[in-house]
Amino acid sequence: MGTVHARNAAALPSAELVAVAAARPGRADEVAAELGVAAATYAELIGREDVDAVVVAARSVDHAEVAAAVLAAGKHLFLEKPGATTLAGHDRLHVPEGLVVQIGYQRRFDDAFAAAKRQLDAGAVGEPLLVLGTSRDTEWPEGESPAETGGFLLDMAVHDYDTACWLLGSRPVEVSAVRQARVYPELEALGDLDNAIVTIRFEDGGIAATHVSRTCAFGHDIRFEIVGSEGSLFVGEASGVLTAADRGRFPQDYRERFEEAFRLELAAFVEACLGGEQRGATLEDDRRAVEIGIAARASAVAGEPRAVGQDWPWMP
Repeated sequence: MGTVHARNAAALPSAELVAVAAARPGRADEVAAELGVAAATYAELIGREDVDAVVVAARSVDHAEVAAAVLAAGKHLFLEKPGATTLAGHDRLHVPEGLVVQIGYQRRFDDAFAAAKRQLDAGAVGEPLLVLGTSRDTEWPEGESPAETGGFLLDMAVHDYDTACWLLGSRPVEVSAVRQARVYPELEALGDLDNAIVTIRFEDGGIAATHVSRTCAFGHDIRFEIVGSEGSLFVGEASGVLTAADRGRFPQDYRERFEEAFRLELAAFVEACLGGEQRGATLEDDRRAVEIGIAARASAVAGEPRAVGQDWPWMP
């Protein structure tokens, strides 16, 4: 994800990419050589006097630590989701006055999702009652450790939680999750999964339910329905039987599906840093989604609902 952002930053006429950093040995040198910029450690990059803003797309488990250092140095921050993998980590993120912080929930900049939000706000389907989501990846990436990502129900599904909160506009209060690890059974002992259903109850009575998966044979499948009192809004569609033979109908990963949205969200961040209106997800938005994810992964392991807002332990 960091490489996607670096390439997009390098292409922005309103910004100058000056350096890249990475935890993986040699990776910063590779990307720096490709883009014609300096390679640095995190500390070196954050400390550079010619750096006004930093994009943080490290391991999810490291997000809070690196982001806190960026803010302490007085730099604007674009932070990939989730902002932290624990609420204690999130509490480290204090934004000094005058700094811009934007969280990487790119669906807010996707044409289809943005259009649905506008229609919903215009009353196209009456009062929004519930959100039904589907977010499916094609596989468990080789070498990906749940300990580094915070688990699938936080690291990936946090997009669904933010989307549901954004669309319904209410405070989440309780989460219930059930999981499977039938394709990748080794994930169960790690507190993780390959498929799950997450149900979220909101303060005003609204409901959101989402299926998250890493076993989709035909592609990166993102679909949402917003059910209102007078109709439904749909984002994405599918019908009939879908198999691996239908790969040509679907993007094959998130980079392909949200290519333009990734460009637009970073452009919006730069615009805000230059004094424009902040239009992306805020740290408060991210906190709400992270709270849901922490409750969801705890609920999936425990097999019972969990209240939103506590720093639930992941494993017994």
